Amino acid sequence: MDISYENNSMIIRGIAHFSLSECLACGQAFRWRQEGGGFFGVALGCAVYAEQQGDTLTLRGVDERAGAVFIRYFDLERDYGAIKEAYAHDPFLCAGMAFAQGLRVLNQPPFETLISFIISANNNVGRISRIIGTLCERYGERIGDGYDFPEAEALASLQECDLVACGAGYRAGYIVDTASMVADGFDLLGLAGMPYLKARYTLTMLPGVGPKVADCVALYSLGFTEAFPADVWMKRVLCEAYGYTGKNDNQLRAFVDGRFGAHAGLAQQYLFHYARNNKHIFTNR
Repeated sequence: MDISYENNSMIIRGIAHFSLSECLACGQAFRWRQEGGGFFGVALGCAVYAEQQGDTLTLRGVDERAGAVFIRYFDLERDYGAIKEAYAHDPFLCAGMAFAQGLRVLNQPPFETLISFIISANNNVGRISRIIGTLCERYGERIGDGYDFPEAEALASLQECDLVACGAGYRAGYIVDTASMVADGFDLLGLAGMPYLKARYTLTMLPGVGPKVADCVALYSLGFTEAFPADVWMKRVLCEAYGYTGKNDNQLRAFVDGRFGAHAGLAQQYLFHYARNNKHIFTNR
């Protein structure tokens, strides 16, 4: 990659295996909206307009001081070409990787990711985005033309009815209680230094966080590429495409470890996006 800065913009040239639209519209992030030929969002404390042309990504609103964190945010230093080669023996996964060749797993702020995926339970992407957008407008800091995600202290100070008014429904109590635990010292960043399974278990101690939400936080914000978020849809993929017959979380984890290894979470992202956008493939199985 070649990186330069001009006019309060970061310009990254020579990116391979990357599609901005696939990364931002695949259900792992909820605060980017499409505008013109690109996307606008508030991320990492910056109001950013992101646009891609070929192998060049331009991030307007990102200067040299913030450049390194956006390289990590978009996971641009990871060799996705090598990862794809490692899965070349898997025809179904290869089809998923070919369907979304530029898909990468983002590295998002842990608290934002945690609350976002608590909200995601029994929800759809459009509604999740609306709830989070309202939450940010009412309780987040104004940054440029958008709003940052609220701090834990801000959400901890709310009543459940405040969050119900944002559309959070039954999740409102979980959000307040989890935000209170984080505000009182639950160390989300410290989880990244733990072994994956210990970090995952620790996350499930938070209200509203089960194994699937814990895996989303582990994968999308803490760097655990072996984490494998598995909802009903992903379990159907494993059953119908890979012959999985297990019945519990331990059996699922053992199957995923054996089948996909250390980059199971990256494989999951391709499989989920492919299956969600090609539901007809299961009618022929």
